[in-house]
Amino acid sequence: MLIYQLLTFLWAAFIVIAACTSDAHAFLFEQAIQFNFKTSPNFMELLITSDIHFKEKFYQIQKAGHIISFGVLFVLHFIWMKKLGIAFALTVICAAFSEILQLYFQRNGRLFDIGVDLVGIGLAFLVCISIRCQAPSV
Repeated sequence: MLIYQLLTFLWAAFIVIAACTSDAHAFLFEQAIQFNFKTSPNFMELLITSDIHFKEKFYQIQKAGHIISFGVLFVLHFIWMKKLGIAFALTVICAAFSEILQLYFQRNGRLFDIGVDLVGIGLAFLVCISIRCQAPSV
């Protein structure tokens, strides 16, 4: 059981680092990590939708990363907690937290991205239901 807790925390830490690094492009393609902390973020930025660019390849890669990252986090939460509802709630809270946290690191935290995260969480949830996922017992 401890291994699933450790994997969940490590994966969540990876998501936090990816969310907070100041340059998503450099993080993805150069594995460069840099943080720029901002003490007074503008929470209204969560509502911006003008930076949605479905046709841009990097944008598509970022959103696929959201879907995969939070889908995997849901599965890890489920394996650890052994309850679909609790795993779902925890993963949604993590998704919201990651977007709010981005505002403190000069990144684009968006409610839209929470929706994209929910797609990954929902897909993982449906996969678990459809294949009757059983949390491994240790």
